[in-house]
Formats: sequence, C-alpha cells, structure tokens
Amino acid sequence: MSLLLVGQMALLAGCGRQPYWDRVLSATVSDDERTIVAEMMVGPPEDDGTSCYEVTDKETEESATQVRIAVQLRNNCAPAFPWQQEYISLEGYPLKVEFRLKAPLAERKIIDRLSGEPVTVIDG
Repeated sequence: MSLLLVGQMALLAGCGRQPYWDRVLSATVSDDERTIVAEMMVGPPEDDGTSCYEVTDKETEESATQVRIAVQLRNNCAPAFPWQQEYISLEGYPLKVEFRLKAPLAERKIIDRLSGEPVTVIDG
C-alpha cells in the first residue's frame, strides 16, 4: 500500500513543472539580420536573482516570406504538487532567447508559431 502511495506521489511531483510553448511578442534583429533575439516576459526571479524559467526548446522555420519562431519554457519554481499555491505576479521580467538564421531576415516577417501572429520588431 505504501509503495503504491509513493508511486502516485512521484507521478504527481512533476505536474507543475512541465515545459510549455509560450508566445513571442517582441524581438530585436541584429545589424547583419542573421540573429533574432526574442524577449519573453516571465515571472519574478528567485531571491538570489536567478530566473525560475528555463528555455527547454526553441524552433525556427524559415521560408521565403517569413521566419516562424517558438520558445518552450519551464517554470522551475512552480509548485511540484497540483494542490500547492503558486505565487503569481503581474510584473513581467525579460528573458532573452537567441535564434540564428540560415539567411538574412531581409523583408521576411517574424511570426510567433504558437499564435500565428506577427512578432513586434523593436529597434535595438
């Protein structure tokens, strides 16, 4: 019986810390147009200043007319068990994610793969 309970607890332990694909709302482009830096807005850092959020995957799909980008994150500070409360802040903190392109961006549009919406390019 106790072995079954331990097994169930182990299965639930990772529930709150699963990776998820997040929207990319803004980005900057390098002068040579071969690097895109997406700026993700995430929750507050830990007390020591380190980010709770980890980039677990990123994807780039290039075509003649657009570059689709996607970022997968995991909140390593999220509660391990579903019944624990998660601290939520309305204040966003930037997390930068870099993408290298095969060809210069030129006139192509940057598209967020998750939403299908254009990403706002900020002069930087």
